[in-house]
Amino acid sequence: MSINIPTAHKANIAIEFGQLTPMIERCERNCEGDWQYSGETNEHWDGDKMFFAYDFFFESERDYVAFLMWQK
Repeated sequence: MSINIPTAHKANIAIEFGQLTPMIERCERNCEGDWQYSGETNEHWDGDKMFFAYDFFFESERDYVAFLMWQK
């Protein structure tokens, strides 16, 4: 993927432990433009669930908006 990070659309999301792979697979199936993600070591707990923060970058505004809507 040759995405230009400074001009990409960026979404910062918290993903429950073990749910990153389904998120990546969804992007691979549905994104039309280039995209990538970067993991954070910042984790937090919500009750008994552990979450990690990730930044997802999208070249296409359409992919970015669809990603945000899918997260809701």
